[in-house]
Amino acid sequence: MTQALPSRLVALVVALLVGTAALPLAAAPAKTLPVKHAAAHRDTAKVLVRVGNEAITNAMVQERIDALPDQYRAQYTTPTGRQQVLDRMVEEKVWLTVALRNGVASRPKVREQLEQQRRDLLIRTWINEQMALNPPPSDSEVRAYYEAHINEYKTPPTAVVRHIETRTEADARRVLGTAREPKRDFAELAQKFSTDTLTRKNGGLLGTVSRDGSFPILGMQPALAESVFALGEGKIGGPYKTDRGWHVIKVDHVEPASTRSFDQTRALIVRQLSGQRTQDFYRRMLEKARHDVGVHPDSSAIRNFVSARKTPREMFKEAQEASGAPARIEGYQRVLDLWPDSDVAPQAQFMIGFVRSEELKDYDGAEKAFRALLQRYPKSELGSSAHWMIDHMRTEEAPAFVTQQADSAASATQMKGKEPQNERRKTGSSGKP
Repeated sequence: MTQALPSRLVALVVALLVGTAALPLAAAPAKTLPVKHAAAHRDTAKVLVRVGNEAITNAMVQERIDALPDQYRAQYTTPTGRQQVLDRMVEEKVWLTVALRNGVASRPKVREQLEQQRRDLLIRTWINEQMALNPPPSDSEVRAYYEAHINEYKTPPTAVVRHIETRTEADARRVLGTAREPKRDFAELAQKFSTDTLTRKNGGLLGTVSRDGSFPILGMQPALAESVFALGEGKIGGPYKTDRGWHVIKVDHVEPASTRSFDQTRALIVRQLSGQRTQDFYRRMLEKARHDVGVHPDSSAIRNFVSARKTPREMFKEAQEASGAPARIEGYQRVLDLWPDSDVAPQAQFMIGFVRSEELKDYDGAEKAFRALLQRYPKSELGSSAHWMIDHMRTEEAPAFVTQQADSAASATQMKGKEPQNERRKTGSSGKP
């Protein structure tokens, strides 16, 4: 069983990839000679440790400490902290030397990744430097945008509503009369009379209702919402008819329509404008760079390249991996339409029949597909499987190439060259073999 790497070794590996400055240094016991704090500052060229032919000096350790983020640097300016940094650097040198001696740097995959990292770092550094020259939107631009889009910052009125739901209009009228009596508690009446089990226990509270008619409990009820806002705050009204029954309504609170102020929206507008300015600035910068470097596309070659058809095997694999039986059938049919003479065409034809039989239970359509296979590809090794499916797919027998775990998306490679043998089919809840 493979054992997990020690946490310090994992930290080392990460540090080698992204630089120690990006991570806090893990505590580690001292392994090398103690470092004297005073000496570190008196002689920055003093060699502290030699690893093979390479030296680690005071200055190199201090440079590593100085590169740490502010929140970590202080803990590595102590004698113990400096020792830990030195130990880490020794570890790095040891493992880097071993890796180089074993030819890791010359491996094609490693060289490819190093080149990708170099390319990405160069591009990212240059673009970030140039993008920093793009000024943020001015206050006048932000204000102008706010005034031009003022309707976007308007909030519609809302109301907090309670209701008592009844089955009949007569019941609702009786409840309404009682609810309007002085000192009557609407919440208590809701608990006593409402047929709405979802809101009855909390006094009929429907929550916040919007002017467009969206009720958290009742769903969209535009007519009822109009009645709510027509009543006004603190009023009781009804009875109102909906598809759920009859309702007596009490409006607890109305929040009138309002417009968010400039100060409330300024940060949002700055982000919106900055995002658009950044995109525009980048496009202009890219166009200039393309012109300066000299980009000359060959339209004909590009058109031929991007419009190149996929290979039949690629299309067959896509069909296998498609989600859902109809999508797989469509994918297999595309293989037959575009590559009828390819080596996977018989498999695609068989799979159309197999999916129809085993997943869709469309036995007539499946038989048609299997007979098309026998007619179009009479020499195919799948012919015997097609014959077996035609004879037995409507029975309780299953071919040997179908397993308990297999489905029609993964069976094509299993069935090639296999003679079906009778087995009792065991179907799961999905209906797949």
